[in-house]
Amino acid sequence: MFGLNVKGSSTEKDRSANKLPGLVQRYRKKVAASGQSDHWGRLTGVHANTIEFQRMPFLEGGGFWVTYGFASGVLGTIFLQTLIVPGLLELKGYVSIVFWHAIAWALFGLFAYIELFSPADQPLYFDRKHRKVYKVVSKGQRRWGGLGPRKAILTAYEWRLIDAEHHVTVQVSSAAAQRNHHLVFLVRKSSTDPTIVDHFEFTNVEIVPALWEYIRRYMEEKAPPLTVGEFPPQSTMGVYQPWSDFGAVVPFLDQPARRWKEQPWKTLLKYIGMPVTVPLYILWLFFNRLTVWTAQKVEWPQHIVDAIGPLVTELDLRTDKHSGLRPGPPPEM
Repeated sequence: MFGLNVKGSSTEKDRSANKLPGLVQRYRKKVAASGQSDHWGRLTGVHANTIEFQRMPFLEGGGFWVTYGFASGVLGTIFLQTLIVPGLLELKGYVSIVFWHAIAWALFGLFAYIELFSPADQPLYFDRKHRKVYKVVSKGQRRWGGLGPRKAILTAYEWRLIDAEHHVTVQVSSAAAQRNHHLVFLVRKSSTDPTIVDHFEFTNVEIVPALWEYIRRYMEEKAPPLTVGEFPPQSTMGVYQPWSDFGAVVPFLDQPARRWKEQPWKTLLKYIGMPVTVPLYILWLFFNRLTVWTAQKVEWPQHIVDAIGPLVTELDLRTDKHSGLRPGPPPEM
């Protein structure tokens, strides 16, 4: 995959579709980008003056890339020991042996650095009352020579210092090349210094202009966060329980009788393939749990918690506790 270009200065002059590969469009906060406005199911919570995104547990999918790196290291080591090392030993190429083994395990080291000891949750909050965006950042040096925990904290950025862009990345495989669309937010250092100091993004967005328009209208035009007939999602703000998702990631622990009843052939094929899939799955489960247990709980400063405010519930809609949450009259009691 070709990555996002999020370096340099966030100005119209420096960042244009002609100059930066992958950049499709820069958006303006006062100009509508689309007639369509949609959060595409990515909204995970609504507060009186704040919308919440991406409170999805990384826990269920965590550890995949570490597992991939470990498997690559094992296969690479087997290949080297079988075909390469004997010849190098005859030539006394000890440095080459160490070098190629390091290459074989490089992906494992890279993915372990990225996934282990990462924040347990990485939500985004758009606060139109205080004109801020809240994001999780990791601060300080890692322990143990670069691989270890460091502080994860929910921090605030000024909305006026944030620019939005539409980017496209290309993911190439042996079969085809796939284009993925992303809504990218760039954080400028100050109102007088456009140097990009941070960024965050929504990846693999169905229609980028519609998602940006949803956020833009909410922040700039006080548009309701919910559509007609829509109820607020049930947020899990600030909750982190390392064991809470264990059953969800272990096959057949979650309602096995129902699986047999609803998908008998698919379930049968899964059981037949277990001699191959179970060892691979156990390896992934080990790294998944390692990712979960090393995850750093995010610190929530009290002033940000106060700014986010109480979560809007279905009862709030029915009693019209907060006005402007969604078009139309409150739902009937």
